[in-house]
Amino acid sequence: MLSEPLTNLVHSKLPWLFLVYALPAIVILSIITPPFQVADELAHLERADELSRGSMISKRLGGTVDRNWEMIGSLYDGMHFHPEVKQTFALAREAMPIHWSGPKDAVNFQNTAQYGPFLYIPQAIAVRIGRMAGISLVHTIMAARLLNGFAACIVGFFALSICRRGRALMFSTLLLPMTLSEFGSASQDALIISLSLLIIAVTSRVLAEQRTASTSEFALFASIVVATTLARPSQFALALLTPALVRRHDPAWRTIALIGAVTVAAVICWMRILAGLIPPLAPELNPSHQIHSLLAHPLLLPTAMTNYFAGNTWFPMTVIGYLGWTDAIMPKWYYLAAAGVLLLALVAPQNRGRALWPGTLALITFAALLTVLSAALFASWTPVGEVTIDGMQGRYILPVLPLLAWAIPEYRPRTERLLMGTWYPVLLFPLLTLVVTPTAIMTRYYGSWGAMADSLKIFLQP
Repeated sequence: MLSEPLTNLVHSKLPWLFLVYALPAIVILSIITPPFQVADELAHLERADELSRGSMISKRLGGTVDRNWEMIGSLYDGMHFHPEVKQTFALAREAMPIHWSGPKDAVNFQNTAQYGPFLYIPQAIAVRIGRMAGISLVHTIMAARLLNGFAACIVGFFALSICRRGRALMFSTLLLPMTLSEFGSASQDALIISLSLLIIAVTSRVLAEQRTASTSEFALFASIVVATTLARPSQFALALLTPALVRRHDPAWRTIALIGAVTVAAVICWMRILAGLIPPLAPELNPSHQIHSLLAHPLLLPTAMTNYFAGNTWFPMTVIGYLGWTDAIMPKWYYLAAAGVLLLALVAPQNRGRALWPGTLALITFAALLTVLSAALFASWTPVGEVTIDGMQGRYILPVLPLLAWAIPEYRPRTERLLMGTWYPVLLFPLLTLVVTPTAIMTRYYGSWGAMADSLKIFLQP
């Protein structure tokens, strides 16, 4: 068994320790990351602005938002993918005075126009308040990041509170630099990750208690599947966890069946809507041709996945943290250390009971999401003729990463005693993350602590 203080921390204080680490990180990253230096953040904010004006479903290329988003966006348009371009005092002085100016129709934010509305609610609230209060767009961005991050942290707290399998890996996943960066941004990924982990936690509790899910638990599960699928269609693979929640002869089977039918109907309706929201594609991309190729050649997708993942070190590194537009890189030694801690989190004593059924279900779900995601990216982002997967990033599997720990069986007492020490690096590693992550942001976007301090003096003015 674990030592008594460690047992108490792991079993009852782990969610609180997560907040101790995560909340300061979210505040810091929300402030020090320059505007729009998380992938598609400008487009996310414009989608949130549109939603704050009452438009639940966007048009194909965008819609009505404040015209000054384009103005402030143009200031930072040349920063991503150009490490030599830094946030400077002069740039901060130019961006800070930009305020709300009034709506403009047909603004193009096609990257996010196709996303559902539900995971933009925190950002939309912050944007609405910012517009009503007349604060600057820079401060509105910070407010949207903070509210989005706080919402994700609350969901993560409850996920850890009820999780019964893979708690160490869930804790580590929530505190990876990649996760924290998404939490400290206006991206919908913050709630995709945290809400997905919540339903994984709910499912783990139902399995551990060897019962069927209550109607409210299944309704929560179904609503999150819908909300995250509307944001990223591959998330529908989480529905494969359903057998863990329901059993034959469930007294509430009619209600469960109705909820399930509504879930499937909602996703089908959205897929029909989504077909009309797909933006124009580059000439080398042809989704219909790629889909036909996948159907005609069943081994094409496995071959493309093998070609992509075999020997690919970039993908696991983007799980850990290639921040910004994957151009803010952590030190090489940090990736090795983080990978080691994730392995320790995988094997740390945390599971009870047999692992065959939970592990099988978890690995099938994980593999299904990865396969569906690969197929979608092959069809929509991979040029015709290439047998690989373009557009894949490690952050896409963060919502299901803790499922891998479900396959770890309960240890015998002697083995558990030998492995009890694996919890210590898992619990302490976030301290290193809190030091290294801001340093990586400073190095990439400012060049020096002094330059960062000068810019932040402008941004933090009332």
